[in-house]
Amino acid sequence: MTPFLAYLVKVIICSGILYAYYHLALRNNRFHQWNRFYLLGITILSLAVPLLRIPLPFTGTEATGIYVYTSQVVTLREQVFTVSQTPAVQQFNLTALLYGTVILLFAARIGWGYFKILQLVRNSRIEPLLPYRLVLSQQIAAPFSFFRFIFWNSGMSASTPEGRQMLRHEIVHLQENHSTDKLFMEIVTAVCWINPFFHLVKRELSLVHEFIADKRSVENGDVAAYAQTILHAALQAGPAFKLTNNFSHQPIKRRILMLTQSRRFRFSILRRALIVPVALLIFSSLAFVTDEKIDRLSENLNIPMPQTETQTASAIPAADTLPPPVVAKEEIFTFVEQPPTFPGGDSALNGFLGDNIRYPKAALEKKIGGTVFVSFIVMNDGQVMSVKSVGDPKGGGLEEEAIRVVKLMPKWKPGKQNNRNVNVQFNLPIRFTLAPPPPPSPGKGKGGPDKSGVYTFVDAPPSFKGGDDALNKYLSQNIRYPRQAIDKGIQGTIFVSFIVDENGVLKDIKTVGAKKGGGLEEEALRVVEGMPGWTPGRHEGKNVPVRFNLPIQFVFQS
Repeated sequence: MTPFLAYLVKVIICSGILYAYYHLALRNNRFHQWNRFYLLGITILSLAVPLLRIPLPFTGTEATGIYVYTSQVVTLREQVFTVSQTPAVQQFNLTALLYGTVILLFAARIGWGYFKILQLVRNSRIEPLLPYRLVLSQQIAAPFSFFRFIFWNSGMSASTPEGRQMLRHEIVHLQENHSTDKLFMEIVTAVCWINPFFHLVKRELSLVHEFIADKRSVENGDVAAYAQTILHAALQAGPAFKLTNNFSHQPIKRRILMLTQSRRFRFSILRRALIVPVALLIFSSLAFVTDEKIDRLSENLNIPMPQTETQTASAIPAADTLPPPVVAKEEIFTFVEQPPTFPGGDSALNGFLGDNIRYPKAALEKKIGGTVFVSFIVMNDGQVMSVKSVGDPKGGGLEEEAIRVVKLMPKWKPGKQNNRNVNVQFNLPIRFTLAPPPPPSPGKGKGGPDKSGVYTFVDAPPSFKGGDDALNKYLSQNIRYPRQAIDKGIQGTIFVSFIVDENGVLKDIKTVGAKKGGGLEEEALRVVEGMPGWTPGRHEGKNVPVRFNLPIQFVFQS
């Protein structure tokens, strides 16, 4: 769902609830001014509240980190390759074009009504009725008003009792600035034409205007005579302008009922006061947000891990669906063109963590292990700031140890957006495992093969011939976004796991993690299976088979 469509849905829900309350509790009551401002207020509230994003601290039990850069806990260094697809964007543009076309039609109707009013003013005789102006013409069937103008049939006398009542009625409309309300609602219903409740609000507000004008016109007057005047004007009324306040406004029955009813509704104050908890409930539901969308990538992956105390890999975006560049009010970016990097790259980061992290004694005694997510900001000068752990605490001092080591880090190479250094939010998962590491082979090696003889950690990892740039080029030239995924709007990161044997041949190719569907897994496998031979990994001076994991990201991009 696009952001604009989601916004419209929230607006419809908000306005629907508030209008339903009006219809059940406030409609046909005699506090007309209250109802007028209530109808205007719920329109503004419905438009504004879905735009608000007031953050609340999330106290859930899972790791947070959506839309921030995250180092994935996988076996080897990785590079994310994004496959872009434009047809979905074109489909959205078509929808936006159709929606915009309807807005233009409504705007043209408003403009045409305004033009007809101006034309009537130019072709009519105008007399001063300070501070207003009286427009006289035979074309005017029944009186109406628009901002400073009162439109009157030149053959109708304003000195008769009936004429004085009508004139007083229109003057009330001008004094109360009802034309401003009507123009505002015309614009709102033009822009949000898809929302049926705004059209109901507009119609109801026009009627409330008439209630207000009727009530003030008959103060200390003959109510029965005024009701007869309304009926007479309704029978003579011609076509009305949408932007104007018309004396003969329908429905007549409700207008006369408002004039003649003498009973007071029970609990009138309570009816108005109850809107406060209703509005607060809507405000809390739509305006306050928690960062509940969790990065479940580490939960979904089922990748063999080397039996070392800590392990990290290169940074990839945390979420399956990447947003456009977004900046918070503190100038902290969550997605940038060039993410920040540890000085020396991923291998240097692995080495730094391996040399500095010590398994806490309390965690060893209690046999506590797991992945600790450390969140921090890489400032535009490379400094690491605001270090904290996020997600479900593991205990045993794991969080404290991870934070301690991250705070010891040297300056990073800062992230860049639009060719300038910026502050970037970054998440680093550090895995603590109690399993003892395999006995090291003689020499400088830090690990050994598994039972099948395949390594997961080597001195020199395997690589695509030509490096990451060549791999990126190969993927972009060969991967095709599956039509089924396009039609269903499926996107995400597919992790392809394979073994690069001692001769550089790819074997045991498969996907790992949660299945996305739509043919994404099949397409990723097809392209990886067609790859040329890699440069094999080396350990202790010899080529060895190595398990490698390659994430390929499918995402709709403009």
